[in-house]
Amino acid sequence: MRLQRLDLTRYGKFTGHSIDFGERAAKQPDLHIIYGPNEAGKSTALAAFLDLLFGIKPQSPFNFLHPYATMRIDGALELAHGVQELGRIKRLQNSLLDRQGQPLPESIIAGELGIDRDSYCTMFCLDDETLEAGGESILASKGDLGQLLFSASAGLADLSRSLLDVRAQADRFYKRRAHNGALGELKARLAELKAERERIDTLASDHRQLVDTRDRAAAHYQDALACRGQTQARIDEIQRHLGALPRLATLRALRQRLLPLADVPDAPRGWAEDLPRLRDQEIELDVRLRAAATEAEQLSRDIDAIVVDAAALGLATKAGRLGDLRARFVTAEQDVPERRLQLRAAELVISGLLARLEREAETDPRRLLLPASTTAALRSLIEARSGIDAALRTAGAELSAARRRLQTARARLHAAAGSDGAARATDMAGLAAAMAEARASDHAARVRLAKRDRDAAQALLADRIRGLGPWRGEAGELAAAPALDADAVEYWRRALDDAETRLARHDSELARLDAETIRLEAERDAVGGATGIVSDQDAAAIRTQREQAWAVHRRSLDAESADKFEAAFRRDDIVTAARMGHLTELARLHRLGQAHAVGAAAQAHEARLQEAAARRLEELRLGFADAVRGLSSMLPDDWAPAQLQAWLARRSAALAAKAAAETAERDLRQAETDGAAIQATVSAALTAASVPHAGNAGVDALLAAAQAAIERQAEFAALRHAVVEAERELASRDAASRQAAADERRWTIAWGRNCARCWLGEGGEAPALAAVREILGALAELGPAVTTRAGLVDRIDKMEADRAAFRREVEAVASAMAIAAAGADPLDLETRIAERIDAARAAQARRNEVSARRAAAQQRQQSLADDAAVLGRRKSEMTAHFGVAALVDVEAKLRASEQRTALQGQADDAEREIVDALRSPTLAQAERVLDAADRAALETELIELRARFDDYDRRCHELFAARNKAADAIEAVGGDARVAEIEEQRRTILLEVEEGAVQYVRLRAGTAAMERALHAYRERHRSSMMAHASKAFRAISQGAYAGLRTQPVKDSETLIALPAGGGSKQAEELSKGTRFQLYLALRVAGYYEFARARPAVPFIADDIMETFDDFRAEEAFRLFAEMAEVGQVIYLTHHRHLCEIAARVCPTVKIHDLSRRASPFVSRREAKEGRNR
Repeated sequence: MRLQRLDLTRYGKFTGHSIDFGERAAKQPDLHIIYGPNEAGKSTALAAFLDLLFGIKPQSPFNFLHPYATMRIDGALELAHGVQELGRIKRLQNSLLDRQGQPLPESIIAGELGIDRDSYCTMFCLDDETLEAGGESILASKGDLGQLLFSASAGLADLSRSLLDVRAQADRFYKRRAHNGALGELKARLAELKAERERIDTLASDHRQLVDTRDRAAAHYQDALACRGQTQARIDEIQRHLGALPRLATLRALRQRLLPLADVPDAPRGWAEDLPRLRDQEIELDVRLRAAATEAEQLSRDIDAIVVDAAALGLATKAGRLGDLRARFVTAEQDVPERRLQLRAAELVISGLLARLEREAETDPRRLLLPASTTAALRSLIEARSGIDAALRTAGAELSAARRRLQTARARLHAAAGSDGAARATDMAGLAAAMAEARASDHAARVRLAKRDRDAAQALLADRIRGLGPWRGEAGELAAAPALDADAVEYWRRALDDAETRLARHDSELARLDAETIRLEAERDAVGGATGIVSDQDAAAIRTQREQAWAVHRRSLDAESADKFEAAFRRDDIVTAARMGHLTELARLHRLGQAHAVGAAAQAHEARLQEAAARRLEELRLGFADAVRGLSSMLPDDWAPAQLQAWLARRSAALAAKAAAETAERDLRQAETDGAAIQATVSAALTAASVPHAGNAGVDALLAAAQAAIERQAEFAALRHAVVEAERELASRDAASRQAAADERRWTIAWGRNCARCWLGEGGEAPALAAVREILGALAELGPAVTTRAGLVDRIDKMEADRAAFRREVEAVASAMAIAAAGADPLDLETRIAERIDAARAAQARRNEVSARRAAAQQRQQSLADDAAVLGRRKSEMTAHFGVAALVDVEAKLRASEQRTALQGQADDAEREIVDALRSPTLAQAERVLDAADRAALETELIELRARFDDYDRRCHELFAARNKAADAIEAVGGDARVAEIEEQRRTILLEVEEGAVQYVRLRAGTAAMERALHAYRERHRSSMMAHASKAFRAISQGAYAGLRTQPVKDSETLIALPAGGGSKQAEELSKGTRFQLYLALRVAGYYEFARARPAVPFIADDIMETFDDFRAEEAFRLFAEMAEVGQVIYLTHHRHLCEIAARVCPTVKIHDLSRRASPFVSRREAKEGRNR
C-alpha cells in the first residue's frame, strides 16, 4: 500500500487542501518530508490519513471548523489492483466512498493492511511519546530479547503481561504450597459450616432451661432499673433545692435595693441617648447664631462700596461684534501686499502660455480654452491612433502567418493520406466500445484473488482434516457421514453431569450417615457402660418376671413362691431405683436410641437412592457410547461429551473450509470464463475494424493493437481538423485586416471634424496630431492660470472693503463711550474700548457674588433660629417630666431610672429560676419550701443516695450482661431451617469448587499452549530482526555502539549492547536517550520484518528527532531513506534544518511545505496541473 495523494477537503483547520505525494519514482527511495511551523496542521494531516484508512472516530476533535455532517477526507491509495480514489465522511456505516460517492466495502483497505487501527499506530506511527514509552518499555522488560523483538515486530508488547495475568488468575484459585487461594477458602468455609451445624444441634429440655434463665435475668434487670431510677430522681430533687437556696438570698437582697427607687418616674425610650446630644446642640446653636449675624452685616457694607460703569455695559453687545471685523482687518493688512505680488506672477504665466500657443496678440485668453467635449474627443482620437496603427501592423503580420500555417497543414494532411494505415476511413466505434468493456472488466483481479483464495482454502481444509484425528478420510466422506447436532450433544453432557453429580451427592450423604450411625452406637454404648443403666427392654423384662412371680405366689402362697417373688421384687426395685437415680442419663440414652433408629432408616433409603443413581449413570454412559459409535467407527467409545463437542466443532470448521474451497474454485472458473469472453469480444472487434492481430493473443496484446489503431485514426482526424482550423483562421485574419483599414479611414474623418469645431481649424486645415497634443497640454495649463488671476483680483477687492468697515464701526463705538477717536489707530482704539467694558463687567460680577453670599448668610441665620426653637421645646418636655429646671438634673433622674430597671430584671430572673428549680406553681410556695429546708440534712442525704446509686448501677450492668448472655445462648441454638440452609450452602460451595477446578485446568492449559506459540514465533523471526536492529542501532549511535548481541539467562535471552570501545551494557545500564535510539532501531527492524512477509505500508514518524543532534538526525534520515526503498516513509517536522539534512542525505526526497498553503481548492488544482505536466 502507498499513499499517492491526501485531500483535506473539510477536516480540522483545512478546507480544500491537498498533499500530493505523486507516483513513486523507479529505483528511488520513496521518502517524503511534510514541513510546517507549529499549528500548521501536521498532526491534523496524520490524523486525517488514519481516519481515511480506518474511519473518523465517533468523538473526533477535528470538528471545530467543519461540523460532523460536512467533514470529508479524500485521497488516492496505490493498492494491489491499482490506484484507488477514495473518500471518507463522518458516518456510522458506509462511510467509505468511491469517486462517484457510492459506498465501498471496508475490505478494500482492510485486506491490504491486515491489521486494525491500534496495531497500525503501534507498528507504523512513531512520535516522541511512543519513542519515550518504547525506551521505558526496554527498561521495564530488563532487556528480555524475546519480548523486545516481539514488541517491535508485531506491536504486541503487552501479550506476555496478559499471559502473566491469566496465570495469576489461575494461581488465585490454587497454587501449590501456597497458604491462601480460592480453593483453600472454600475448604475452610466447608469446615466452618460443619462446625456450625454441630453447634446448633441442641435438645428441647436444654432450650427450655435457657429460656427460663433468660426470663429470670430480664425480670431482675427490670427491678434493678426501677430502683436506680427512683434513686436518681431523689438525687436530682435534692440538687435543685440546694441550688435554689443561694438564689433566694440574692432575690431578697435585690428587693431591699429596689425600695429607695420606687418613686423615680420611668423615662421614655431613647431619652438617655438623646440627652448628651441635646446639650451639645444647645451650645453649638448659640455660637453659630452670633457668627451668622456678624457675617450678614459685613457683606452689606461690602456691597455698598462697589461702583459699576453702566454706559460701558450698555455698549458691550455692540462692541462684541467688533471681534470678527478686527480679525478680517488684521488679515487684510497682512495679505493685501502678498496678493498683489501673486497677481503680477499670474499675469506673467498667462503671457508665457500665449507665447507657446503662438497667440501673443490675444486679448482674451479665455476664448482659447476648449470645451470639455471637444478636449475629450481630441484626446480619445489621439489615444486611439496608436491602437489603429498597431492593429494595421498586427493584422498584416497575422494574415501572412495564417497563409503559411494553412500551407503547412495541407502538406501534412497530404503526407498522412499517402499512408495506407492512416488513410482508411474505418469506423472505430465498435472497437472503442470493446476496449472500454475490456478495461472495465475486473476478471484479471478476480482470477488472481480467486487463485489465492482457492490455495488458502485448500491449505486450510487439509489442515482442518488433519485436526479431526483419530478420524481419517476425505472431505467428501466427512460431509456424507452422519452427525449429531449441538442440542443432542448438550443433552448428553448435561444428563451425564447431572447423573454424576447426583451419584456423588448420594455417596457423600451415605458416607455421612454411616459415620453418624457409628457415632450414635458408640455414644449409646459409652453412656450405658459408664452408668450401668438397664435399658427399657431389660427393665420391662424384669418387671414382667416380677409380675409372673407375684401371680405364682398368689396361687401357691408358700415359702418358695414367696422367696422367688421377693427376689424378683427386690431386683425390680433395684433396677427402678437405679433408673430413677440417673434420669438425665436415661433420657439421653432414649434420645440416642431414637436418633440411631432414624439414622438407620435414612441410611437404608440413601443406599437405595445411590444404587438407582449408579444404574442411571451407567445407562447414560452406554447410550452416549452408542451415539459416538453411530457417528464413526474410528471414534473412541470412552469419549466424554466435551471431547465430542470439540470434535464436532472441528468437523464444522472443516466443512466450512470445504465450502470455502468449493466457492473459491467456482469463482476462479467464472473469472476465467469472463476473461475468455472479453478476449473473444476484443478479437472480433479488431477483425471488424480490419486491424491485423494474432488470433491466440492475450487480452493485453489485443488491447494494445486496438489502442494503436484508434490512435492512428485519431491522428488522421486531428490532421483533417487542423486543415479546417487553418482555413477558418485565414478567413478570420483577412477580415481583421480589412477591418483595421476601415478603422483608420473613420479616424481621419473624425479628426478633421473635431478640429473644425474650434479655433484649431481657423486656418482651414486640421493641424498635425503631435501639434494638437502639445496645444492641449498648454491649454491645460492656461485654464488654471486664468482662473487664478481672476480669483486674486476678487480677493484684493474684498480685503479693501473689510478694512474700511472695521474703521467705521470702531469710531462709532468710541464716540458713544466719549473716547477721543480723531487720528487714532483703529486697533488701539478697539483695545481701549474692550478694556473699559471688561472693567465694568468685573465690577458687576463682584457685586453679584457678594450679594449672593449675603443672601446665603441670612438664610443660615434663619435656619439656626428655627433649630434653636425646636431644641427649646424638647428641653422643656424633659424637665417638665422629671420636675427639674435644667438638663443636668434630667441626667441624674435618667441614671436612677436605669438602675431600677436593671435591679428589677435581676430579681425577675432569680424568681423564675427558683420556681423552675422547685417546680412549684407560685413563688410564695417555693419560698415556704426553701425556708423549711435543712441544708445540712439535704447534703447528708445526697451523699448517701449517690453511694446507693452506684451500687444500683453496678447491679444493672451485671444483670444486663447476664440477660444478654442468656439471649445469645438461645439465638445460637437455631432450628431445622438453619440446618437446611447450612446444607444448601455446603452443596453450593461444592459446585463452586467443581467450576473453579474446571476453569483452573482450562487456564493452565491455554497459557501453556500460548507460551509455546510465542516462543516459536520469536525464534522464527529473531535472526533477521536482530541483524536489522544491530545495523540500525550502530548507524543511529554513529558507531558509538558496535551492535547488539544476546546472552542466555535461564529460560530466555537478554539483549546486550556492545560499545565500540569494548565491553557490554545491559538495557537498564543504557542512558535514556540511548534507550530511545535502541527502540527506534527495533522499530525499524520490525518494519523490515513486516515488509518481508507482506506488502509494505506507509511508515510515518512525527517529529521524533527533537532531542537528536544534527549528526544523529542525519543517520536517522539515512535509515529512513533505506526503509523508503522498501515502502513509503513520511516524516513530519517543524524544523527547517531537518529538511536540509534530509535533502543532503537523500537528494530525491520530496518536501511538502504546509506553510505555503493556498486558498481553498487552489492547491488541489495546482497539484493536478503538476501531474498533467
